Amino acid sequence: MNTKHLLDKILDKWPSKVICLVIAIFLYFFHQASLIDSKTFVVPLQIIEDGMVMHVGSVPGSVSVVVRASDETIKSVSPADISASISLDAITEKGTYKLPVKITLAEKLKEYDPFEVKLKDDSITIDVDTKAIKYVPIAPSIVGEVAHGYEIESITMSPSTIEISGPKSVVNATEQIYTTRLNVSNAETNFTTETSYQKPNKLLVITEEEPIKATVSVKPKTMERDFTDINVEVLNLDDGLEIAGELPLISIKLSGSMPVLEDYILSKHAVQVNLRDVYEPGTYELPLRYVLPSNLNLIEKSDDELTLTIVRKSVEKADAAEGGAE
Repeated sequence: MNTKHLLDKILDKWPSKVICLVIAIFLYFFHQASLIDSKTFVVPLQIIEDGMVMHVGSVPGSVSVVVRASDETIKSVSPADISASISLDAITEKGTYKLPVKITLAEKLKEYDPFEVKLKDDSITIDVDTKAIKYVPIAPSIVGEVAHGYEIESITMSPSTIEISGPKSVVNATEQIYTTRLNVSNAETNFTTETSYQKPNKLLVITEEEPIKATVSVKPKTMERDFTDINVEVLNLDDGLEIAGELPLISIKLSGSMPVLEDYILSKHAVQVNLRDVYEPGTYELPLRYVLPSNLNLIEKSDDELTLTIVRKSVEKADAAEGGAE
């Protein structure tokens, strides 16, 4: 069969032959398509930021990936076989960027055919900021109340500062890092305890985590208290003499630690006048003596001295006094 005869045979009724070919191709692809299934996987989105910038603000934690493959193939695929990431390593300036999402498949998936992967959103808009590092103070997070009558004098942290890193705007806005709860309930004395850090802003990183020691200094509160209508105790009055009239009542104000002063009962010997040098009737200006515990301070008093009129006792009183002495 020569070439011309072959060509004539091919071209014979060629429209019908073309239609049949198109139908055959259509049926083939339809059949192939019927063998393909699809499934959507939600996979975590990893942000790669090993360069000069970090992300700030909200970023999707995951992306949706559509997998098209045979039914048997899809059954063998798990979300762990697919990973999604965005790299910030090429960015050097603060700003807002639209970045492509990169899909990485496990090696076993690369052997399947047909196998198609498509992202529902193949790019993400993300805000980035340059990285920064600084030291900030460690602040105690106190819970509870010290014992009644006491107060916290100071809290010393060791170490006193900590290095943090993160986006520059977030680092600059961070003034201190708080500890976990430091319980001071009913404390009356100094104590040292070990604590740790509270979780900072999720964008911040504590460069070197180490145990923290907190030393809490507790001291009694200082208070003031008034005492009024105090009787003066008379010492060494001669048996033949007496004081004319009533002795005035004294008022004082004391200061001291609350645990001591709050329930303190004033002694009957707290205010005294000594008449040991008085032998004759007359008018005398005599100093008052205040007898108080050493841990209390006398900050106010109504009188420093008393003016007393001393007279001789009447015969009846003197005889009664002598009779009582006998």
